Amino acid sequence: MTSSDADIVAAWNNISDGINRYFSIFIFLFGIIGNILNILVLSQRSLRINPCSLFFLISSIANLIAILSGLTTRMLSGWALDLTNTIDWLCKFRAFILFLSRNIASWLILLAAIDRWFLSSLNVHR
Repeated sequence: MTSSDADIVAAWNNISDGINRYFSIFIFLFGIIGNILNILVLSQRSLRINPCSLFFLISSIANLIAILSGLTTRMLSGWALDLTNTIDWLCKFRAFILFLSRNIASWLILLAAIDRWFLSSLNVHR
């Protein structure tokens, strides 16, 4: 590897670190605010009787858990404070919670779409 290749690799690493540091904060703030607003709106008594809004409410809670479990460690790793690099069980637990909550959120949105499709169908038996 020549010195110009090493400089290019170092530049790409610096760009990646900057994206992980600053863009993660942007996603974190807007994700937390958006999901909390969704939870506040969808948890109102008048909307809780609708199964679709219940799917979206639980999906917003799962997305909030995914952001908190996945993005906080990504932000902290930009400043070399990531404990999941040194504690194995914490890394596995974080990955489990992250993937579980993301999958639950995705499946709940799919179920809400299926619910809306059944309700809008011309066939009464659906």
